[in-house]
Amino acid sequence: MRLLIPFAVAAVICLLIFPSVIRLLRRARMGQLIREEGPAAHLGKAGTPTAGGVVFLFVGLLVFVVLDRTAVGALVLLALLLGGALGFADDYAAIRGNRNLGLKARQKIVAQLLIGALLGYLAYRWNLTRQLVPFDGWAKLGAWMIPVGALAFAAGSNAFNLTDGSDGLAGGAGAIAFGSLALIALLQQRPAAGLMAAALAGCLTGFLFYNAFPARIFMGDTGSLALGTALVAAAIGTGFLWYLPLLAIVFVIETVSVIAQVASFKLTGKRIIKMSPLHNHFIVSGWRETRIAATFWAGSAAAAVLSLLIARPGPAS
Repeated sequence: MRLLIPFAVAAVICLLIFPSVIRLLRRARMGQLIREEGPAAHLGKAGTPTAGGVVFLFVGLLVFVVLDRTAVGALVLLALLLGGALGFADDYAAIRGNRNLGLKARQKIVAQLLIGALLGYLAYRWNLTRQLVPFDGWAKLGAWMIPVGALAFAAGSNAFNLTDGSDGLAGGAGAIAFGSLALIALLQQRPAAGLMAAALAGCLTGFLFYNAFPARIFMGDTGSLALGTALVAAAIGTGFLWYLPLLAIVFVIETVSVIAQVASFKLTGKRIIKMSPLHNHFIVSGWRETRIAATFWAGSAAAAVLSLLIARPGPAS
């Protein structure tokens, strides 16, 4: 019940306020700009309200103040807010500049690494460095959490951002990942460590009612960078950081598809898939976005089941 309450509260709030948020974003002319090099099928999405992820920041703050106030919750909330602030700056720069580029890549990665290092330092100071190491057991990272955190937070936020390119895809995969981390906290007999993860799973569940095909709103970089950063923080809080690539396998595959595509094109001049990230390959291959979302959700669910089987019961601290 302790985890169901923040999940349900967050889901209901999102269900109720997103219609108003959609109207407000339309009035503010916060409409999505579509990349010319993207799938032609996406051109019809131009003007759809974006930056809807700002709602996640509001709900996360509300849940933390009312229901949480733990060190793990604070880390997840700070990750959410810092990632969201960077994402909003990116969304605003793109829309006001009338181009779907936003901040420069170098600016974004430097900011992500700095945010990650700060969050890694806080995890170290708040004694959240004990992690479940594959084939070994529990071990403390100590001060290594700072550089590891910098890389993990930057990778996580970028991976979520890359996956957020097809209606409902990132929202559904994210809801499964956050929900799994909440259940892992329960297995560890530390339900308080999963409160924020449960709340964010609820946020995404409510969001999907408006983001599933045909999407009426996008989370934008405001949402994707916030959630990607928060997902890493929640994994640290449950000691599941080293296993996060398994739990977030869909996000990993999407990221690898981009890296492999770029590397192949630069080295050989050939593309290995029709268009990256991977979901774009299926879009240009004629798949409906509902089919893509359902397929990737199924992959996320399988990864979640395997992660729950691996997760060891007992407290992580």
